[in-house]
Amino acid sequence: MILAMNTLRVSYGLPALVEDPIVDSLAQSTAAIMAANNMSWHIGDVRGRLAAAGYGNGGTVWATENFAVGHGGMGIDEIMAVWSDADHMRPAVEAAYCNIGAGAAQTSDGRTYYVLQAAYVSGRACGSSSPASGGTSQPGSIPNPVSQLIIPVKIATPDADGKVYHVVQAGQSFWSIAIAYQITIHDLEVWNNLSHATPLQSGQRLFIPGKNTKGYATPTPFGMITLQTPDADGRIIHEVQPYQALIAIGDAYHVSVDRILALNGLQAEWPLQIGQKLVISPGNVTPSATLSAIQKLTPDADRNYYHTVQSGETLLWIAGLYDVSLADLMAWNGLNNTSVIRPEQKLLLLVAPPATPTASPTQTPSPTMITPSPSPSITPSPTVTPPVTAAGSPMGIGLSLILVVIAIGVGGWLWWRFSQRS
Repeated sequence: MILAMNTLRVSYGLPALVEDPIVDSLAQSTAAIMAANNMSWHIGDVRGRLAAAGYGNGGTVWATENFAVGHGGMGIDEIMAVWSDADHMRPAVEAAYCNIGAGAAQTSDGRTYYVLQAAYVSGRACGSSSPASGGTSQPGSIPNPVSQLIIPVKIATPDADGKVYHVVQAGQSFWSIAIAYQITIHDLEVWNNLSHATPLQSGQRLFIPGKNTKGYATPTPFGMITLQTPDADGRIIHEVQPYQALIAIGDAYHVSVDRILALNGLQAEWPLQIGQKLVISPGNVTPSATLSAIQKLTPDADRNYYHTVQSGETLLWIAGLYDVSLADLMAWNGLNNTSVIRPEQKLLLLVAPPATPTASPTQTPSPTMITPSPSPSITPSPTVTPPVTAAGSPMGIGLSLILVVIAIGVGGWLWWRFSQRS
């Protein structure tokens, strides 16, 4: 790891980092702690831990830390692919860094953690950061120096048959040669019938396969992404190739890194693996209504709500999941910035889940026909009709007698008037 990072650093025209015993020791300790706890996040405060271990002799320490983890071990090309983004390339491209250290540790289930740390002390020259064993180092001296001789790789020209052979120079490694020719260490091994466990020899000739080599598939060069076309449903799947990082993949597809993380259930700290398939676009999918994280909670026996930590989760991520502040989450659980959370650990959430949204029941019309009201119109007042009586009723007989009496009276009055004139 140190040689690979220094190879990159020298390719940028910077001096190689000097391996430091304290940085080495802390990197190894960090790898062991991470492996013991199956962590998928940084322990944190690497500069403070280095200073506490004696690095810098009381000066202001600055440091950065890279880690990678994989089942069954990872090749150096896989590790460096994980570290190919801007944040992880700091040891290779930032001139201020001076010292380097690395460590590795394995879990009980066969996963291996790889940790690399780089550091420097403000205002001090390289070599005066850590005390030598049994005393204090003098300014300008390098404690326990390790050979950092690195010879930049010069690309060989094809021969008369168009084949490329590289002649190994002193200080060159499988990694430095592979990255120079933009191939993988595995390709160097396969096409030369070698193992990277066997050191290369100065003057050794290595065949370099290329795009015109029969049976060889040229890997995607660093920073170049071959875009995948959508399938019949509009879904886009990208397969991670060597030297690719999330930021480069996102830029190529014009998709944010956060979007890729969300689509694939990943976290930014999790390393990519060569051959890993990433969903770039879900295609023509109609999203369905889903419950929020809080709405999915079920109260415990004490009527409080808890989150059970899963591998790879961080306090910051959990706080974001439930839309609470990191400070509140730590306060509820008696944690601080140096606390380490572990899988299956329960974290108290002093939140009240909102009411679960439910769809309003659909009103099913009854089978009975409802006659609509007529349009408004002017309705005449009802005419009162005298009651019609039957002739044979008591009321009808009385009325007839009255009419007879009136008729007789009128008739008598008329006869009297005429008799008076005659």
